[in-house]
Amino acid sequence: MSKADWIYLRTTNNILKNGVWDTNETVRPKWPDGQPAHTAKVFAVNNVYKMSDGFPITTLRFTNWKGAIDEVLWIWQKKSNNIKDLHSHIWDQWADENGSIGKAYGYQVGRKAKYKDGEFDQIDRVLWYLKNQPAFRSMVTELFVHEDLHEMGLYPCVHGMQLDVSDGKLNMFLNQRSNDTLAAGSWNVVQYAALLHMLAKVSGLEAGTLSHMIVNSHIYDRHIPFIIDMAASRAKLIEEKLNNMPLGCDDTEKVFKKGDAWWYDAWREFNKFRERIVNDPVHHSDYEKAIRGAKSMEMQTERYSTKQYQMEAEEFVHSPVFWRIEEITDAFIKHPEYEEVLGLCKPELKLDENVTDFYKFVSPLKTDENTGKFVWNEESSFNVENYDYEHEGIKFCEKVPVAE
Repeated sequence: MSKADWIYLRTTNNILKNGVWDTNETVRPKWPDGQPAHTAKVFAVNNVYKMSDGFPITTLRFTNWKGAIDEVLWIWQKKSNNIKDLHSHIWDQWADENGSIGKAYGYQVGRKAKYKDGEFDQIDRVLWYLKNQPAFRSMVTELFVHEDLHEMGLYPCVHGMQLDVSDGKLNMFLNQRSNDTLAAGSWNVVQYAALLHMLAKVSGLEAGTLSHMIVNSHIYDRHIPFIIDMAASRAKLIEEKLNNMPLGCDDTEKVFKKGDAWWYDAWREFNKFRERIVNDPVHHSDYEKAIRGAKSMEMQTERYSTKQYQMEAEEFVHSPVFWRIEEITDAFIKHPEYEEVLGLCKPELKLDENVTDFYKFVSPLKTDENTGKFVWNEESSFNVENYDYEHEGIKFCEKVPVAE
């Protein structure tokens, strides 16, 4: 598990509970069967990830971190707007017959501008500042260029980035105009956390904090059952782990580092939380009912209307399962050490120690010369350790419907 899981669940809890539905509005996205893809959304979500808490990749469902990092390199390192330079098919539907997505993303990164110090493109200017003026307060990039929007295959979703160096740590503020929470809630975080690590490494800095601002954070109507399934499954798993630990355990040396006062303090706080959960249980049948109902809807999403999904979300929010999900989520966000108390591993991003040049990082993916398929690149500069979403008990890898 990772702290990113709990931040993710806090966002989905917020949308389910407080989200505004656009049911009565005319919307652009449509489902493959032609029905409008409506959403529940909240305004201005700001999620903060400290890299010291681990690499922010969710274990709630599989995140293709190799494809995510490959795309961020495609944009910021290759400065490409052609899918022939990308080792995935995520941009295929937006490309023209030559593979170009127009003047979007990598094209904007690579455009040069004049400064007093010479001509630079956006990423090279950032690298120059980090090397020469790390205290500079205008390390800003922007991909949402209005004069070029009409020539973009898709308007940029993640569009603005500002960097800050404080006490030897590199921090990033990221602006995103819109986010499909189920399909891309972890994808963009993984990308820019990796970019933060890369920029910090080649600048001799420590990766600090990623602050991710999303203006329109939404859940599509047909994604509601998947979100319920995911949230209820994670809370059920935590309750099972808490129930399997003996209450009032005095043999702390088996659990914590001997002589470390921090661990004993963490244990005392955790034990209070655990006793409250165990002594006030949500019935196993409540979790099973919520999960079964969600899975049933997952299998036949096209049968339900937006109003039915809205009613399903409202019913779930008023259930004991949702209240417990909120309680567990809030506790683990406030106390990230609870992950360690439960003996859960946190994911970590490992970069090639020999890379000191941003342009020398090698993608995790490559194209197989014989088959043309995208495969693991043995020369990759990246690895994510302790990322095993199946080991955590969540085998949530079903293909979800995608709105276009």
